[in-house]
Amino acid sequence: MSQIHDKEEILEEDLDKQAEEETDLYEEQEDIIQEDESQIAKLKDMLARSAADLENFKKRTERDKADMIFFLKLDIFKKILPRIDDLERIIKNTPEEMQSGAVYEWVVTLQKTLLKDLDKLWVVAFDSVGDEVNPDKHEVMTQVSWEEWKIIDEFEKWYMLWDRVLRVAKVVVWNGM
Repeated sequence: MSQIHDKEEILEEDLDKQAEEETDLYEEQEDIIQEDESQIAKLKDMLARSAADLENFKKRTERDKADMIFFLKLDIFKKILPRIDDLERIIKNTPEEMQSGAVYEWVVTLQKTLLKDLDKLWVVAFDSVGDEVNPDKHEVMTQVSWEEWKIIDEFEKWYMLWDRVLRVAKVVVWNGM
């Protein structure tokens, strides 16, 4: 009986060793799974950050592109706007008896055509007379006695390109005395 008992003990020890080995193997697999899950979480985080960086890069590139287009157009329009101002001064200061001539009509037509062309390019002119002074849109050139901070005349209109001020107006306002 002792042999049977010895064999049972050996079997029990083998089973214990096998159970211990299986437990160790299970724990190793658990550690590997946890490491893999940790690595997956890190990769997901890196992917999310990379996607956010890419989206930010796209937005920044679009903004930079819009800024570049704006400044290129700004340079061109700053050369054209004074010519439109000249035409407006000619129209405004032409004596009434000369307003029926062909040259005057041509100047008026040219000025209207240029303003329509600017409008098609998203450049809009604004009158300031009667408005209150806004430092983002107006540059005060002269002050006279009048209603407080009301613009009574303008030397040049202000223009906007898209949602940005292209040129501020040069205006005459009340001096507060």
